[in-house]
Amino acid sequence: MTQQPVRIIGAGIGGLTLGRCLLKHGVPAVLYERMPSTPRHGYGVTLHASSYTPLLEILGLDEWTFKRRVAVDGSLGGNGHIEPKSIVYPGRMDSTSFRAHREKLERLLREGLDVQWENALEKVKEGSSGMELHLQNGQKLESACIIGVDGPHSNTRKSLSPDTPLKVLPYVAFNGKRLVKRVLFDTVYAPAMEGSNVIETKQGDAVLNVSINDQQGGAVSVSWIYSRPARGSTDPLHKPNRPVSGATDIPEEFFDEIGALQGLQQPFRDIFDADKLRMERVLHWLMRTVLVSQDELRALARKGVFFMGDSVHAEPILGGEGAGNAIADGIGLANCISKFGLNGIPDWYDLRYAEWEGSVNQSEKAISEIHGIHGSQRATL
Repeated sequence: MTQQPVRIIGAGIGGLTLGRCLLKHGVPAVLYERMPSTPRHGYGVTLHASSYTPLLEILGLDEWTFKRRVAVDGSLGGNGHIEPKSIVYPGRMDSTSFRAHREKLERLLREGLDVQWENALEKVKEGSSGMELHLQNGQKLESACIIGVDGPHSNTRKSLSPDTPLKVLPYVAFNGKRLVKRVLFDTVYAPAMEGSNVIETKQGDAVLNVSINDQQGGAVSVSWIYSRPARGSTDPLHKPNRPVSGATDIPEEFFDEIGALQGLQQPFRDIFDADKLRMERVLHWLMRTVLVSQDELRALARKGVFFMGDSVHAEPILGGEGAGNAIADGIGLANCISKFGLNGIPDWYDLRYAEWEGSVNQSEKAISEIHGIHGSQRATL
């Protein structure tokens, strides 16, 4: 295999897992990340044993130490505990599943890696002697192996497969974060959460979710999600064609809808307070899926450009398994490269593609089931 480093676009969970596994196998790699190195992912992700157990050998950690280092409550001696009952992941949770702090997980994964921060990709194009990376800082790099791991809005994919569509699902979703003082958390939140790091409730077809991002001595960072099916083409809260920059444009109807919620128990009553939410940063999410065709992947592979994670098979934030899929892809692709070189990647695609396709389809089915109307209920994730 070429001695040139593998050039990985994106230093999220998938790119870092790939880079760390390649490092373990003695394969050189450089990661290019558009964002600065300052902490940027201060929220939780759900991990299952099927995804994190294979990482333990790569990281040289036992399960107890791994959870203590990355769990959302690890700094206070916790292990990210989640009660197995779930609205969002029905039947997929067990006692080994836990809530990890994404920034802590990424910090652990990137130990020893060459990450080029603030190096945003402008485009990938064919050059006179191979593929070229063009970065927004004007740098141009030739490479025998470029791997796009830069998310559902992947510039790598858009450069070379511009006709692959982003499918926007017909659901409304809003998200925000709040720092809750320890006294308030202990008296109002903790009794209802009963030791779990995620709690949910439903009102009709709307799902309300509260999750722990990070626990410190004096305060607790929490996230919330409000989601429901879109209500026709005139729904003021469903804007499938909004630009990426429109994520912070929150319609007044959202606050009216939150204000109309009735009979919420704690901690949902405290979180979903319309007056408080007006004073905070709220994000409008779009539930998207992506699946690049197998033929397209093989054609690009012949040029030395490859993909993994949600740049090639993205699932919606609710009902999807984005973090676990990214880890599984990173481990599998690194093993493939170390054993078979770049020529083995098309065969790896063939082995993985049916699973990717099935997972995307399952995530779309799951988000429909999540919002089915079964009356008001409460559960933990």
